[in-house]
Amino acid sequence: MKMRTKALFALLALLVVFVSGCIEETEEIVLDEPGNASSYEFEVFVDEGGTGVPVNATTYYPLGNSMEVRVVHMVIDVSKLEIFPTESFGGSPDKVPIENLVLLVEPANATEADQDTFLDFSERSELSDLNYTLTSENRRNMKVINLDFEENVTGFIAYTLKMPGTLNFAVMRPESEFIRVVIPEGYASGNRILGIPRPEPYSTEEDELGRQTYLWIASEMDDREQTIQVKYYRESSPLYFLAAIVALLFGGVMVFVHYSRSKKELLQVREIFELEKEYEEKGKRKRK
Repeated sequence: MKMRTKALFALLALLVVFVSGCIEETEEIVLDEPGNASSYEFEVFVDEGGTGVPVNATTYYPLGNSMEVRVVHMVIDVSKLEIFPTESFGGSPDKVPIENLVLLVEPANATEADQDTFLDFSERSELSDLNYTLTSENRRNMKVINLDFEENVTGFIAYTLKMPGTLNFAVMRPESEFIRVVIPEGYASGNRILGIPRPEPYSTEEDELGRQTYLWIASEMDDREQTIQVKYYRESSPLYFLAAIVALLFGGVMVFVHYSRSKKELLQVREIFELEKEYEEKGKRKRK
């Protein structure tokens, strides 16, 4: 009887541990300051089929002079947005991992999701007055921020995240058809030694500001490609890298030349020493 009781208690203890591990702790995030829409670029994306119909899109703007990335979502008829802060990729666990939240949205049932509507959203400076909740939770050892609305919305959602370091941007693939990363002005990517985007983007182009932009289309990506990573560098880095390689090669050649000369001089000294030794031996023989 005692053995059965002990086994029952052990089973209950294991059940408690299992259940507690499955329960996800949720914490509400409160932002003290309102967002500033002028901090962001709101670009309207339409279907590539030539229909002109707007599509869900996410654009990331990593900043070259700070460890921040600005994110802009173009959403159509959604009630929830999942955000993966950079601490999920090795960044520091900030108390408030998200800042400068901007909502330029309207209820989806009262908004026609066409190109003119989104152009109107992109020109607004006054933020939308809609109820929402912002919470964070740990899911499979990764922190996730949930932005929930009371009803489905259409428009733009923008925010800023901290990056774990400069020149290396990584993010979980968002629930968007178009995914774009815009490299800061004066920076580049694509050099296999210094850094390339992964997975291979659908297209690469340069915008009107001279910034490299990389585009992925979710429907064209493999299901296993769940992370997008872009390593970038200053545009002058390949030149400096080449100069360093040339300097190393030149240094190697100089060392080889110096070694060859030194070896030749040593051989000459050795020959002179052997001749002197041979001359001394001949003189000793004559004296005998």
